[in-house]
Amino acid sequence: MKTVPPRSNSTSSPNRPETIGPALAGQLCAGLGAALALLGPFSTVVSGLGVAVLILGVVLAAPEARRPGPVLADWWNPLALAALACLVGFGLGFWITALGGLILTAGAVTALTAVFLGARPGR
Repeated sequence: MKTVPPRSNSTSSPNRPETIGPALAGQLCAGLGAALALLGPFSTVVSGLGVAVLILGVVLAAPEARRPGPVLADWWNPLALAALACLVGFGLGFWITALGGLILTAGAVTALTAVFLGARPGR
């Protein structure tokens, strides 16, 4: 005679949403930083803060780098290169404003795309 196993008191139920882990927090932080970096024409301080938050997000998301995203399998390398481009563009913007702003904008848009296509839903 088969019996139904007793209900578990475990907190790891499949229907319960998981908390935000450090890797997803890093992706969200990188997205926020890229969005702030795009606000560079309004303030250099906001742009610099955005680049710093973007780099922090890339570092926090590094443990999740080996896991493929839902659309973009290799999402972390473009994100890291975009953060580097944002940093170079921000620094270059002090000498050659137009070229630095263009590189920073391209890097921020690439970072937002990598975060959007690489963030795993439900994690």
